Amino acid sequence: MAFHDLTPTKCAPRAAKSLLGLGSKFIPTPKFTAASIEPSAFRFQRDFFLKVIFACEEPEEQELAYAEFDKSRSKLYVKSKWEPTALDVPSWACLRLSRFINRVSQLFKKKKATSNLLPFQERIMESLLNDPDLLFPLADKGLGPCAVTYDQYIKDCLVHLKNQECYSIIPEQDAKLAIDVLEDDIEKWLKKHKHSIDGMHAKFIQKHMDSVCTSPFGQFYILYKIHKGMKNGRWPTRPVCSDVSSLTHGLGKCINEMLTPIQKAQRSYFQDSFELKKMLDSLELPPNARLFTADATSMYTNIKTEPALAELSEYLREKKKEFSYPCEALIEALGLVFRNNYFKFGDIYCKQISGTAMGTPPAPPYATVTYGRREDKMLPRWTIMLMFYVRFIDDVLGIWLLCEDPLVNDQRWNDFTLDMNGWNGLEWVCEKPTTVVNFMDLTIRIVDGKLVTTIFEKSPKPIPSSDGFNLWPSSSNSTPLLTVNRR
Repeated sequence: MAFHDLTPTKCAPRAAKSLLGLGSKFIPTPKFTAASIEPSAFRFQRDFFLKVIFACEEPEEQELAYAEFDKSRSKLYVKSKWEPTALDVPSWACLRLSRFINRVSQLFKKKKATSNLLPFQERIMESLLNDPDLLFPLADKGLGPCAVTYDQYIKDCLVHLKNQECYSIIPEQDAKLAIDVLEDDIEKWLKKHKHSIDGMHAKFIQKHMDSVCTSPFGQFYILYKIHKGMKNGRWPTRPVCSDVSSLTHGLGKCINEMLTPIQKAQRSYFQDSFELKKMLDSLELPPNARLFTADATSMYTNIKTEPALAELSEYLREKKKEFSYPCEALIEALGLVFRNNYFKFGDIYCKQISGTAMGTPPAPPYATVTYGRREDKMLPRWTIMLMFYVRFIDDVLGIWLLCEDPLVNDQRWNDFTLDMNGWNGLEWVCEKPTTVVNFMDLTIRIVDGKLVTTIFEKSPKPIPSSDGFNLWPSSSNSTPLLTVNRR
Protein backbone atom coordinates (compact mmCIF):
# COMPACT_ATOMS: atom_id res chain seq x y z
CA MET A 1 0.00 0.00 0.00
CA ALA A 2 1.12 3.56 -0.64
CA PHE A 3 0.49 7.18 0.18
CA HIS A 4 -0.21 9.63 -2.64
CA ASP A 5 0.20 13.39 -2.44
CA LEU A 6 -2.38 14.73 -4.92
CA THR A 7 -2.28 18.33 -3.71
CA PRO A 8 -1.55 20.86 -6.51
CA THR A 9 1.58 22.16 -4.77
CA LYS A 10 2.62 18.88 -3.11
CA CYS A 11 2.15 20.48 0.30
CA ALA A 12 1.57 17.30 2.32
CA PRO A 13 4.44 16.49 4.71
CA ARG A 14 6.86 14.09 3.04
CA ALA A 15 7.07 12.07 6.25
CA ALA A 16 3.29 11.51 6.27
CA LYS A 17 3.69 8.23 4.39
CA SER A 18 5.54 6.74 7.39
CA LEU A 19 2.30 7.11 9.36
CA LEU A 20 -0.42 6.68 6.73
CA GLY A 21 1.34 3.65 5.29
CA LEU A 22 0.72 1.70 8.51
CA GLY A 23 -2.76 0.74 7.37
CA SER A 24 -6.43 1.60 7.84
CA LYS A 25 -6.71 -1.14 10.48
CA PHE A 26 -3.79 0.19 12.47
CA ILE A 27 -4.90 1.59 15.85
CA PRO A 28 -2.54 3.66 18.00
CA THR A 29 -2.39 2.35 21.55
CA PRO A 30 -4.11 4.50 24.20
CA LYS A 31 -1.88 6.42 26.60
CA PHE A 32 -2.92 4.18 29.49
CA THR A 33 -3.93 0.53 29.76
CA ALA A 34 -7.46 -0.45 30.78
CA ALA A 35 -8.05 -0.22 34.52
CA SER A 36 -11.29 -2.17 34.58
CA ILE A 37 -12.81 -5.00 32.56
CA GLU A 38 -16.31 -4.41 33.94
CA PRO A 39 -18.01 -3.52 30.58
CA SER A 40 -16.39 -6.49 28.83
CA ALA A 41 -17.11 -8.80 31.76
CA PHE A 42 -20.79 -7.88 31.68
CA ARG A 43 -21.02 -8.68 27.97
CA PHE A 44 -19.03 -11.90 28.43
CA GLN A 45 -21.37 -13.00 31.25
CA ARG A 46 -24.43 -12.52 29.05
CA ASP A 47 -22.88 -14.46 26.15
CA PHE A 48 -21.73 -17.25 28.46
CA PHE A 49 -25.12 -17.60 30.15
CA LEU A 50 -26.89 -17.71 26.77
CA LYS A 51 -24.56 -20.48 25.58
CA VAL A 52 -25.24 -22.48 28.76
CA ILE A 53 -29.02 -22.05 28.51
CA PHE A 54 -29.30 -23.06 24.86
CA ALA A 55 -26.64 -25.79 24.86
CA CYS A 56 -27.75 -29.32 23.97
CA GLU A 57 -26.78 -32.25 26.15
CA GLU A 58 -25.01 -34.06 23.30
CA PRO A 59 -22.18 -32.22 21.44
CA GLU A 60 -23.17 -33.81 18.12
CA GLU A 61 -26.75 -32.62 18.52
CA GLN A 62 -25.47 -29.15 19.33
CA GLU A 63 -23.31 -29.00 16.19
CA LEU A 64 -26.22 -30.14 14.01
CA ALA A 65 -28.54 -27.62 15.62
CA TYR A 66 -26.08 -24.76 15.08
CA ALA A 67 -25.45 -25.79 11.45
CA GLU A 68 -29.17 -25.89 10.69
CA PHE A 69 -29.71 -22.58 12.46
CA ASP A 70 -26.91 -20.82 10.57
CA LYS A 71 -28.23 -22.15 7.26
CA SER A 72 -31.74 -20.77 7.75
CA ARG A 73 -30.95 -17.66 9.77
CA SER A 74 -31.33 -14.27 8.11
CA LYS A 75 -28.66 -11.67 8.76
CA LEU A 76 -31.42 -9.13 9.33
CA TYR A 77 -32.65 -9.31 12.88
CA VAL A 78 -33.09 -7.11 15.93
CA LYS A 79 -30.81 -8.25 18.72
CA SER A 80 -32.66 -9.43 21.80
CA LYS A 81 -32.22 -7.35 24.96
CA TRP A 82 -33.03 -10.27 27.25
CA GLU A 83 -30.34 -10.73 29.88
CA PRO A 84 -30.31 -14.08 31.69
CA THR A 85 -29.54 -13.91 35.40
CA ALA A 86 -27.77 -16.28 37.77
CA LEU A 87 -31.15 -17.84 38.57
CA ASP A 88 -31.53 -18.98 34.93
CA VAL A 89 -28.35 -21.09 34.80
CA PRO A 90 -26.89 -23.96 36.87
CA SER A 91 -24.90 -22.99 39.97
CA TRP A 92 -21.68 -24.47 38.56
CA ALA A 93 -21.82 -21.97 35.66
CA CYS A 94 -22.04 -18.99 38.03
CA LEU A 95 -19.19 -20.33 40.17
CA ARG A 96 -16.85 -20.92 37.24
CA LEU A 97 -17.64 -17.54 35.70
CA SER A 98 -17.04 -15.73 38.99
CA ARG A 99 -13.66 -17.41 39.49
CA PHE A 100 -12.63 -16.66 35.91
CA ILE A 101 -13.54 -12.96 36.06
CA ASN A 102 -11.83 -12.52 39.45
CA ARG A 103 -8.58 -14.02 38.15
CA VAL A 104 -8.64 -12.02 34.93
CA SER A 105 -9.46 -8.75 36.75
CA GLN A 106 -6.22 -9.06 38.72
CA LEU A 107 -4.26 -8.82 35.47
CA PHE A 108 -5.67 -5.40 34.58
CA LYS A 109 -4.17 -2.37 36.30
CA LYS A 110 -4.00 1.15 34.96
CA LYS A 111 -0.49 2.06 33.88
CA LYS A 112 1.19 4.01 31.14
CA ALA A 113 1.09 2.06 27.89
CA THR A 114 3.96 1.57 25.48
CA SER A 115 3.17 3.45 22.29
CA ASN A 116 3.20 1.59 18.99
CA LEU A 117 4.19 4.81 17.21
CA LEU A 118 7.62 6.40 17.13
CA PRO A 119 7.88 9.93 18.59
CA PHE A 120 8.16 11.55 15.17
CA GLN A 121 5.07 9.61 13.98
CA GLU A 122 3.10 10.91 16.96
CA ARG A 123 4.14 14.45 16.04
CA ILE A 124 3.07 13.88 12.44
CA MET A 125 -0.32 12.56 13.55
CA GLU A 126 -0.88 15.58 15.77
CA SER A 127 0.13 17.88 12.92
CA LEU A 128 -2.16 16.20 10.37
CA LEU A 129 -5.16 16.13 12.70
CA ASN A 130 -4.79 19.86 13.38
CA ASP A 131 -4.20 20.90 9.76
CA PRO A 132 -7.45 22.53 8.50
CA ASP A 133 -6.34 22.56 4.86
CA LEU A 134 -5.58 18.87 4.28
CA LEU A 135 -7.90 15.90 3.87
CA PHE A 136 -6.94 12.26 3.41
CA PRO A 137 -9.52 10.34 1.34
CA LEU A 138 -8.90 6.85 0.01
CA ALA A 139 -7.87 5.98 -3.52
CA ASP A 140 -10.06 3.68 -5.58
CA LYS A 141 -9.18 -0.02 -6.01
CA GLY A 142 -7.52 -0.16 -2.59
CA LEU A 143 -4.46 1.79 -3.71
CA GLY A 144 -4.05 3.68 -0.45
CA PRO A 145 -4.80 7.06 1.12
CA CYS A 146 -4.32 10.36 -0.71
CA ALA A 147 -3.58 13.86 0.44
CA VAL A 148 -5.77 16.58 -1.08
CA THR A 149 -6.55 20.13 -0.07
CA TYR A 150 -9.92 20.99 1.44
CA ASP A 151 -10.87 23.21 -1.54
CA GLN A 152 -9.67 20.57 -4.00
CA TYR A 153 -11.88 17.90 -2.39
CA ILE A 154 -14.95 20.18 -2.40
CA LYS A 155 -14.49 21.01 -6.09
CA ASP A 156 -13.98 17.36 -7.04
CA CYS A 157 -17.19 16.38 -5.23
CA LEU A 158 -19.17 19.19 -6.86
CA VAL A 159 -18.12 17.93 -10.29
CA HIS A 160 -20.46 15.00 -9.65
CA LEU A 161 -23.19 16.79 -7.71
CA LYS A 162 -23.58 19.47 -10.41
CA ASN A 163 -24.32 16.77 -12.99
CA GLN A 164 -28.03 17.49 -13.43
CA GLU A 165 -28.63 14.22 -15.27
CA CYS A 166 -27.81 12.25 -12.10
CA TYR A 167 -28.28 14.57 -9.12
CA SER A 168 -30.50 17.40 -8.01
CA ILE A 169 -29.39 19.85 -5.29
CA ILE A 170 -32.47 20.73 -3.22
CA PRO A 171 -33.24 23.12 -0.34
CA GLU A 172 -32.94 21.73 3.17
CA GLN A 173 -36.65 22.25 3.87
CA ASP A 174 -37.66 20.31 0.74
CA ALA A 175 -35.26 17.49 1.62
CA LYS A 176 -36.67 17.12 5.14
CA LEU A 177 -40.24 17.23 3.82
CA ALA A 178 -39.39 14.51 1.28
CA ILE A 179 -37.90 12.37 4.07
CA ASP A 180 -41.10 12.72 6.11
CA VAL A 181 -43.15 11.56 3.11
CA LEU A 182 -40.72 8.68 2.52
CA GLU A 183 -40.98 7.56 6.14
CA ASP A 184 -44.78 7.45 5.83
CA ASP A 185 -44.49 5.46 2.59
CA ILE A 186 -42.18 2.87 4.19
CA GLU A 187 -44.50 2.48 7.18
CA LYS A 188 -47.46 2.02 4.80
CA TRP A 189 -45.42 -0.61 2.94
CA LEU A 190 -44.74 -2.45 6.21
CA LYS A 191 -48.45 -2.48 7.11
CA LYS A 192 -49.57 -3.49 3.62
CA HIS A 193 -47.17 -6.43 3.35
CA LYS A 194 -46.96 -7.50 7.00
CA HIS A 195 -48.33 -10.95 6.12
CA SER A 196 -45.96 -11.56 3.20
CA ILE A 197 -42.61 -10.35 4.56
CA ASP A 198 -40.65 -11.93 7.40
CA GLY A 199 -41.64 -10.54 10.78
CA MET A 200 -38.04 -10.06 11.87
CA HIS A 201 -37.30 -8.19 8.64
CA ALA A 202 -40.14 -5.78 9.44
CA LYS A 203 -38.73 -5.23 12.95
CA PHE A 204 -35.24 -4.68 11.49
CA ILE A 205 -36.52 -2.04 9.04
CA GLN A 206 -38.53 -0.24 11.73
CA LYS A 207 -35.64 -0.39 14.19
CA HIS A 208 -33.28 1.19 11.68
CA MET A 209 -35.72 3.99 10.84
CA ASP A 210 -36.07 4.76 14.54
CA SER A 211 -32.28 4.82 15.00
CA VAL A 212 -31.66 7.38 12.21
CA CYS A 213 -34.68 9.62 12.78
CA THR A 214 -32.53 12.57 13.87
CA SER A 215 -30.34 12.46 10.73
CA PRO A 216 -31.96 10.23 8.06
CA PHE A 217 -29.68 11.13 5.14
CA GLY A 218 -26.87 9.26 3.43
CA GLN A 219 -23.38 10.80 3.30
CA PHE A 220 -21.63 11.58 0.01
CA TYR A 221 -17.88 11.20 -0.55
CA ILE A 222 -15.46 10.32 -3.34
CA LEU A 223 -12.60 7.91 -4.04
CA TYR A 224 -9.68 9.04 -6.19
CA LYS A 225 -9.01 6.96 -9.31
CA ILE A 226 -5.25 7.36 -9.28
CA HIS A 227 -4.84 4.24 -11.45
CA LYS A 228 -6.51 6.18 -14.30
CA GLY A 229 -4.06 9.08 -14.21
CA MET A 230 -4.87 12.79 -14.43
CA LYS A 231 -7.34 13.95 -17.08
CA ASN A 232 -7.68 17.61 -18.08
CA GLY A 233 -5.62 18.65 -15.07
CA ARG A 234 -7.81 16.82 -12.53
CA TRP A 235 -7.78 13.42 -10.89
CA PRO A 236 -10.87 11.38 -11.83
CA THR A 237 -13.00 10.30 -8.89
CA ARG A 238 -15.66 7.72 -8.05
CA PRO A 239 -18.79 9.01 -6.25
CA VAL A 240 -19.95 6.98 -3.24
CA CYS A 241 -22.96 7.49 -1.01
CA SER A 242 -22.63 5.89 2.41
CA ASP A 243 -26.13 4.54 2.95
CA VAL A 244 -25.80 3.39 6.57
CA SER A 245 -27.34 6.52 8.03
CA SER A 246 -30.10 6.86 5.42
CA LEU A 247 -33.78 6.17 6.09
CA THR A 248 -33.93 3.47 3.40
CA HIS A 249 -30.88 1.47 4.56
CA GLY A 250 -32.89 -1.15 6.47
CA LEU A 251 -35.28 -1.64 3.57
CA GLY A 252 -32.31 -1.80 1.19
CA LYS A 253 -30.73 -4.60 3.25
CA CYS A 254 -34.01 -6.51 3.05
CA ILE A 255 -34.10 -6.07 -0.75
CA ASN A 256 -30.48 -7.19 -0.99
CA GLU A 257 -31.27 -10.43 0.84
CA MET A 258 -34.19 -11.15 -1.51
CA LEU A 259 -32.29 -10.24 -4.70
CA THR A 260 -29.06 -12.11 -3.92
CA PRO A 261 -30.38 -15.61 -4.84
CA ILE A 262 -31.71 -14.15 -8.11
CA GLN A 263 -28.34 -12.52 -8.75
CA LYS A 264 -26.56 -15.86 -8.28
CA ALA A 265 -28.91 -17.50 -10.79
CA GLN A 266 -27.83 -15.21 -13.66
CA ARG A 267 -26.10 -17.00 -16.52
CA SER A 268 -23.01 -14.77 -16.39
CA TYR A 269 -22.63 -14.70 -12.59
CA PHE A 270 -19.59 -15.89 -10.66
CA GLN A 271 -18.90 -15.26 -6.99
CA ASP A 272 -15.23 -14.34 -6.81
CA SER A 273 -11.77 -14.85 -8.31
CA PHE A 274 -11.44 -18.31 -6.76
CA GLU A 275 -14.56 -19.54 -8.54
CA LEU A 276 -13.46 -17.85 -11.76
CA LYS A 277 -10.07 -19.56 -11.64
CA LYS A 278 -11.73 -22.97 -11.29
CA MET A 279 -13.88 -22.19 -14.32
CA LEU A 280 -10.88 -21.07 -16.37
CA ASP A 281 -8.73 -24.06 -15.37
CA SER A 282 -11.32 -26.46 -16.80
CA LEU A 283 -11.33 -24.88 -20.27
CA GLU A 284 -9.49 -26.25 -23.30
CA LEU A 285 -9.15 -23.66 -26.04
CA PRO A 286 -9.05 -24.02 -29.82
CA PRO A 287 -6.27 -22.21 -31.72
CA ASN A 288 -8.56 -19.32 -32.71
CA ALA A 289 -9.63 -18.49 -29.13
CA ARG A 290 -8.82 -15.03 -27.79
CA LEU A 291 -9.56 -13.26 -24.51
CA PHE A 292 -11.41 -9.98 -24.20
CA THR A 293 -12.65 -7.73 -21.41
CA ALA A 294 -15.34 -5.06 -21.21
CA ASP A 295 -15.98 -2.40 -18.60
CA ALA A 296 -19.22 -0.46 -18.13
CA THR A 297 -18.77 3.30 -17.84
CA SER A 298 -20.16 4.46 -14.46
CA MET A 299 -22.65 1.60 -14.44
CA TYR A 300 -24.45 2.51 -11.22
CA THR A 301 -25.19 6.11 -12.17
CA ASN A 302 -25.88 5.35 -15.85
CA ILE A 303 -28.58 2.71 -15.32
CA LYS A 304 -31.70 4.79 -15.97
CA THR A 305 -33.98 4.21 -12.99
CA GLU A 306 -37.48 4.02 -14.48
CA PRO A 307 -36.71 1.74 -17.48
CA ALA A 308 -34.59 -0.51 -15.25
CA LEU A 309 -37.30 -0.80 -12.58
CA ALA A 310 -39.94 -1.56 -15.21
CA GLU A 311 -37.82 -4.31 -16.76
CA LEU A 312 -36.81 -5.74 -13.39
CA SER A 313 -40.44 -5.78 -12.21
CA GLU A 314 -41.45 -7.78 -15.27
CA TYR A 315 -38.61 -10.23 -14.66
CA LEU A 316 -39.49 -10.67 -10.97
CA ARG A 317 -43.10 -11.48 -11.85
CA GLU A 318 -41.92 -14.06 -14.38
CA LYS A 319 -39.56 -15.77 -11.91
CA LYS A 320 -41.60 -15.56 -8.69
CA LYS A 321 -42.31 -19.32 -8.73
CA GLU A 322 -38.59 -20.15 -8.92
CA PHE A 323 -37.55 -18.07 -5.91
CA SER A 324 -39.09 -17.61 -2.48
CA TYR A 325 -39.77 -13.88 -2.35
CA PRO A 326 -42.95 -11.80 -1.99
CA CYS A 327 -43.07 -10.46 -5.54
CA GLU A 328 -45.24 -7.36 -5.22
CA ALA A 329 -43.70 -6.37 -1.90
CA LEU A 330 -40.21 -6.61 -3.44
CA ILE A 331 -41.20 -4.57 -6.50
CA GLU A 332 -42.69 -1.80 -4.36
CA ALA A 333 -39.64 -1.81 -2.08
CA LEU A 334 -37.32 -1.42 -5.08
CA GLY A 335 -39.22 1.71 -6.09
CA LEU A 336 -39.01 3.16 -2.59
CA VAL A 337 -35.23 2.67 -2.38
CA PHE A 338 -34.11 3.56 -5.90
CA ARG A 339 -36.43 6.54 -6.36
CA ASN A 340 -35.61 8.09 -2.99
CA ASN A 341 -31.86 8.36 -2.48
CA TYR A 342 -31.53 11.54 -0.42
CA PHE A 343 -28.10 12.40 0.96
CA LYS A 344 -25.94 15.20 2.32
CA PHE A 345 -22.56 16.63 1.43
CA GLY A 346 -21.61 19.13 4.10
CA ASP A 347 -24.57 21.51 4.26
CA ILE A 348 -25.81 20.54 0.77
CA TYR A 349 -28.87 18.31 0.40
CA CYS A 350 -29.21 16.23 -2.77
CA LYS A 351 -31.44 13.68 -4.45
CA GLN A 352 -30.20 11.14 -6.97
CA ILE A 353 -32.54 11.35 -9.96
CA SER A 354 -30.97 8.68 -12.17
CA GLY A 355 -29.15 5.43 -11.47
CA THR A 356 -28.19 4.15 -8.07
CA ALA A 357 -25.43 5.01 -5.65
CA MET A 358 -22.35 2.96 -4.94
CA GLY A 359 -22.87 2.22 -1.25
CA THR A 360 -26.56 1.28 -1.47
CA PRO A 361 -26.93 -2.33 -0.17
CA PRO A 362 -28.92 -3.75 -3.12
CA ALA A 363 -26.90 -1.91 -5.79
CA PRO A 364 -24.71 -4.93 -6.81
CA PRO A 365 -27.57 -7.43 -7.30
CA TYR A 366 -29.72 -4.68 -8.84
CA ALA A 367 -27.05 -3.92 -11.46
CA THR A 368 -26.31 -7.61 -12.02
CA VAL A 369 -29.92 -8.67 -12.52
CA THR A 370 -31.04 -5.68 -14.61
CA TYR A 371 -28.27 -6.14 -17.20
CA GLY A 372 -28.75 -9.90 -16.89
CA ARG A 373 -32.08 -9.40 -18.66
CA ARG A 374 -30.17 -7.94 -21.59
CA GLU A 375 -27.72 -10.86 -21.58
CA ASP A 376 -30.58 -13.38 -21.71
CA LYS A 377 -31.60 -11.87 -25.04
CA MET A 378 -28.15 -10.99 -26.36
CA LEU A 379 -25.90 -13.98 -25.62
CA PRO A 380 -27.91 -16.63 -27.55
CA ARG A 381 -27.29 -14.56 -30.70
CA TRP A 382 -23.52 -14.94 -30.26
CA THR A 383 -23.04 -18.58 -29.28
CA ILE A 384 -20.99 -19.23 -32.46
CA MET A 385 -18.47 -16.51 -31.58
CA LEU A 386 -18.52 -16.65 -27.77
CA MET A 387 -16.92 -19.68 -26.15
CA PHE A 388 -17.04 -18.19 -22.66
CA TYR A 389 -18.68 -15.16 -21.05
CA VAL A 390 -18.89 -14.06 -17.39
CA ARG A 391 -19.60 -10.75 -15.70
CA PHE A 392 -18.85 -9.36 -12.24
CA ILE A 393 -21.29 -6.44 -11.97
CA ASP A 394 -19.67 -4.00 -14.45
CA ASP A 395 -16.67 -6.08 -15.60
CA VAL A 396 -16.94 -8.68 -18.37
CA LEU A 397 -14.51 -11.43 -19.31
CA GLY A 398 -15.06 -13.47 -22.45
CA ILE A 399 -13.42 -15.78 -24.97
CA TRP A 400 -13.94 -14.79 -28.60
CA LEU A 401 -13.46 -17.26 -31.45
CA LEU A 402 -11.74 -15.54 -34.36
CA CYS A 403 -13.00 -15.96 -37.91
CA GLU A 404 -10.60 -17.00 -40.68
CA ASP A 405 -11.44 -13.84 -42.62
CA PRO A 406 -10.18 -10.78 -40.65
CA LEU A 407 -12.75 -8.49 -42.27
CA VAL A 408 -15.62 -10.77 -41.25
CA ASN A 409 -14.18 -11.06 -37.75
CA ASP A 410 -13.90 -7.28 -37.36
CA GLN A 411 -17.46 -6.81 -38.56
CA ARG A 412 -18.83 -9.40 -36.15
CA TRP A 413 -16.82 -7.95 -33.26
CA ASN A 414 -18.20 -4.48 -33.98
CA ASP A 415 -21.73 -5.88 -34.15
CA PHE A 416 -21.22 -7.65 -30.82
CA THR A 417 -19.99 -4.49 -29.08
CA LEU A 418 -22.96 -2.57 -30.48
CA ASP A 419 -25.24 -5.29 -29.14
CA MET A 420 -23.71 -4.95 -25.68
CA ASN A 421 -24.24 -1.19 -25.78
CA GLY A 422 -27.82 -1.33 -26.96
CA TRP A 423 -29.45 -1.32 -23.51
CA ASN A 424 -30.82 1.54 -21.48
CA GLY A 425 -28.08 4.01 -22.40
CA LEU A 426 -25.34 1.98 -20.71
CA GLU A 427 -21.94 2.30 -22.40
CA TRP A 428 -19.44 -0.58 -22.45
CA VAL A 429 -15.77 -0.07 -23.28
CA CYS A 430 -14.73 -3.33 -24.96
CA GLU A 431 -11.07 -4.23 -25.41
CA LYS A 432 -10.24 -6.10 -28.60
CA PRO A 433 -9.58 -9.87 -28.31
CA THR A 434 -5.99 -10.75 -27.41
CA THR A 435 -3.94 -13.48 -25.73
CA VAL A 436 -3.34 -11.69 -22.39
CA VAL A 437 -5.78 -9.70 -20.25
CA ASN A 438 -5.96 -8.30 -16.73
CA PHE A 439 -9.31 -9.02 -15.11
CA MET A 440 -10.15 -8.25 -11.48
CA ASP A 441 -7.06 -9.41 -9.56
CA LEU A 442 -5.89 -11.92 -12.19
CA THR A 443 -3.61 -11.75 -15.20
CA ILE A 444 -4.91 -14.37 -17.64
CA ARG A 445 -2.83 -15.77 -20.53
CA ILE A 446 -3.46 -18.28 -23.27
CA VAL A 447 -0.61 -20.81 -23.26
CA ASP A 448 -0.74 -23.98 -25.40
CA GLY A 449 -4.53 -24.14 -25.45
CA LYS A 450 -4.90 -23.59 -21.70
CA LEU A 451 -5.52 -20.53 -19.54
CA VAL A 452 -2.73 -19.63 -17.11
CA THR A 453 -3.47 -17.18 -14.30
CA THR A 454 -1.23 -15.09 -12.06
CA ILE A 455 -2.07 -12.48 -9.45
CA PHE A 456 -2.51 -8.99 -10.88
CA GLU A 457 -2.17 -5.88 -8.72
CA LYS A 458 -3.18 -2.51 -10.07
CA SER A 459 -0.47 0.12 -9.99
CA PRO A 460 -1.12 3.84 -9.70
CA LYS A 461 -0.03 6.17 -12.45
CA PRO A 462 3.21 8.05 -11.73
CA ILE A 463 2.50 11.32 -9.92
CA PRO A 464 4.34 14.35 -11.36
CA SER A 465 6.45 16.13 -8.76
CA SER A 466 7.12 19.85 -8.56
CA ASP A 467 10.61 19.42 -10.05
CA GLY A 468 9.29 17.75 -13.20
CA PHE A 469 10.11 14.12 -12.35
CA ASN A 470 7.54 11.32 -12.07
CA LEU A 471 7.32 9.78 -8.63
CA TRP A 472 6.09 6.24 -8.12
CA PRO A 473 4.56 6.09 -4.63
CA SER A 474 6.55 3.91 -2.28
CA SER A 475 4.76 0.84 -0.98
CA SER A 476 4.75 -1.06 2.25
CA ASN A 477 3.91 -4.75 2.47
CA SER A 478 3.72 -4.89 6.25
CA THR A 479 0.16 -3.73 6.93
CA PRO A 480 -2.83 -2.10 5.20
CA LEU A 481 -3.31 1.66 5.22
CA LEU A 482 -4.33 4.15 7.80
CA THR A 483 -6.87 6.65 6.52
CA VAL A 484 -7.28 10.03 8.15
CA ASN A 485 -10.32 11.52 6.42
CA ARG A 486 -12.48 14.30 7.80
CA ARG A 487 -16.06 14.25 6.50
